[in-house]
Amino acid sequence: MEGSHARLRPPYGYEDVQRYRHCTAPKRSYIGLLPVLGGIYRDDWVYGLLEAQWSPGRDCERPPTGTDAVTVPSPMSQSSASRTHETWRTLHDSFAHARGLVGRSASRAFDSLLFGIVVATVIATGYLQGAISMVVTLPAMLGGSSVVLLQAVMGCVTLSGMFGLSDLVLVQQLRAAADEFPRRGPTVTAVVPVHRDASVLHRSVESLLASRYEDLEVLVVAEADDDASLERARELERHDRVDVLVNTRYPGSKAGAVNYAAEVTDSEHLAVFDADERVDPKFVSTAVAKLQNCDVVQGRTIPEPDGVVETLAYYESVVLGDLSQRLLTVLTDFTMAASRTVVMRRDAFETVGGYDPEMLTEDYDFAFACYEADLDVVEQFSYASTIEGAHTVRDWWGQRKRWMTGYTQVLHSLVADATEPSNYRSVLSPLLCAGSVFGNVLMLSLVSKAAVLVVNGATNWVLLPALTLIGSALALRAYDARAGRLDGLGVGYLLMPAVLPLYSLAGIKAVVEYLLTWDGEWYSVAKGT
Repeated sequence: MEGSHARLRPPYGYEDVQRYRHCTAPKRSYIGLLPVLGGIYRDDWVYGLLEAQWSPGRDCERPPTGTDAVTVPSPMSQSSASRTHETWRTLHDSFAHARGLVGRSASRAFDSLLFGIVVATVIATGYLQGAISMVVTLPAMLGGSSVVLLQAVMGCVTLSGMFGLSDLVLVQQLRAAADEFPRRGPTVTAVVPVHRDASVLHRSVESLLASRYEDLEVLVVAEADDDASLERARELERHDRVDVLVNTRYPGSKAGAVNYAAEVTDSEHLAVFDADERVDPKFVSTAVAKLQNCDVVQGRTIPEPDGVVETLAYYESVVLGDLSQRLLTVLTDFTMAASRTVVMRRDAFETVGGYDPEMLTEDYDFAFACYEADLDVVEQFSYASTIEGAHTVRDWWGQRKRWMTGYTQVLHSLVADATEPSNYRSVLSPLLCAGSVFGNVLMLSLVSKAAVLVVNGATNWVLLPALTLIGSALALRAYDARAGRLDGLGVGYLLMPAVLPLYSLAGIKAVVEYLLTWDGEWYSVAKGT
């Protein structure tokens, strides 16, 4: 593979990949991370880069391991990807410098002001667009006549059609499922990173030990400064199949914890689970069976709807997560590969160099890395894990804003990489990611288009997408209740039409902050409360 962002492939060692990715990936400037990298890596090659204050676009030396198959950037040219990145980075740093001059409180006030302007602009633009009259010619089978409709009506029909088709695709996928449940086979190392989640750690460990798959080892990875989690992990270590690893090599991130676990283990398969997951006893078994014909098996994770905010999180997850991805997967073959409820072949993990500790949403970055590497990612929808949802409005907002900030960071990275694409997926990836980031604008504009219909006496059209969303949410809730994951149906599905605009507000706020003042901070949700 040619180009400055070529990836190593097996049989190169995992550590080679980790070192190489820092030299070749034209993603972002590493100068600000030199002290961190200097504390993590212990080889002369990286220290040479540190001493030279390397940044993307400069030539770099060949790693001490590897073969001639590795392509090294030419010292004669600066890649357009690097130039694009540096433009983004310079702009971002300029805003960060300005924030430092005016103070944190003033910069937050500016963020809020700009957020308000963007939201008002989206709503006003959506209203004006929705009020436009359109002439639509009906198909011959419906008479072939022409009718005049408001653009807002077309928006309602489009949204309803998208989710309706997604429902049909999901039903077909569930009907086609034919799962196997081997009890023995290749060893699976289930990695459970934990940070300040001592009170919920037993959920993942005990449910994994109850798995139908017997060749399963559990490795809890805790941070050295997290005494409570370390103590709880060592209590659970009394089980024969549970070990504890203190993350002293790549501390400070979930990605680093998983990468460290991958380096010190040698099982054929790796799995990753969150500390608060209750894993279905059949999931690992059926995932191992599927790995005979694919590279990664991604499971489903749902928040437990045991309160008002938690119920909101559940329906957001099943509709915006589970359902909205159906058509995307069918049309583009992109399937999410996350950092929880996932089982993968070790060589697949090594192919993409593991998770990137620099990324706020390391799972989203990992998914696109798998996509561009043409790895076969398969979903296992039937045997879902349950997790704790956000318990307060503050936690819900902070967590969604963190996710969307991470998505924006991934988009930034993908745009830089796409200027020198290695295949068609390198071009398609930033478009898909942009849809996730800027789709929030479309969702919010639907509110003002609904207002257009109400003002013009066409309220019935508003019911079409509302009932479609409610019906989809109710169907998924019934599916989960029938599987025994949840109790009853409740009435929370009636909240679904409100989820889209609320989520879009968090997304727009995250994008504004990322472009202007985000400095790497992230929101942590309280668990076990």
